[in-house]
Amino acid sequence: MVYAQSRHFRENTTRDRVPPLKWYVDLLNPSRKVKFEMTNIRTIICLVFIAVLTFTIGFLISHYEAERMRNSTMFAELMDDIPEEFGNADDSGVWKRTESSELPDYAIDQLQVSDAEHWVYVNEKTGDQVRVSFLIGPTGRLAVHTPDVCMVGGGYQVKNSAVREEFPKGDQKNGDADSFWRASLVNGIAPDYQFVVYYALGTGKQWWAKENPRFELARFPFILKLQVETITTTDPERFNAAREFLKAILPEIAQVYAETDLEGMYN
Repeated sequence: MVYAQSRHFRENTTRDRVPPLKWYVDLLNPSRKVKFEMTNIRTIICLVFIAVLTFTIGFLISHYEAERMRNSTMFAELMDDIPEEFGNADDSGVWKRTESSELPDYAIDQLQVSDAEHWVYVNEKTGDQVRVSFLIGPTGRLAVHTPDVCMVGGGYQVKNSAVREEFPKGDQKNGDADSFWRASLVNGIAPDYQFVVYYALGTGKQWWAKENPRFELARFPFILKLQVETITTTDPERFNAAREFLKAILPEIAQVYAETDLEGMYN
């Protein structure tokens, strides 16, 4: 009895281990082989396509970044040609650069700028003094860091919110009038003194005060930023040294960048 049960168990186990004959027939079926080969071919094609696409995107990004860096470096080098002295002694006076410094390392890392200069100019006729910041860097970074917002974090209070002010190009007939934001701030330590700041983004030949510069100027991978500051005790609507300085320096900057075409590069 035990022997019979053991033999029956071995027969069932052996039978279960042997695949049915249909399994061999399906394996040798030509149509099954074709389907298997077609699946492999499609997989290989997809993998090749993904590899080529990844390589192409990487190459284009690398090429785009290299071009951006090359162009921004060229624009940064032209900053050295902005005159240290300009103006008309018989008219509004001559502006002369008296100080020059670079942006701190932590600010360069934060803004990712290609170059940045800080200058102090003094009008030899009136004695007025302005501080100038000239930066070149990614449009998005420079657009979101506005002085009226950043300075509030430094203890200043906004006296007059930013308003757009235009600067006609005069005899220059290429392009529209330049526009800058003008904001006024005060410090609790010296409330009688107003800190007036003008700022705009541009190409060197044209400057814009945009409502949403991060989006409206997104076509530019890098851009220039000009910021002019002064301290005054008078109404900035009537007179301020920063406005007079901009009237004098904007034609000088336009002349330096006359041969460049930042708009044409990325339009």
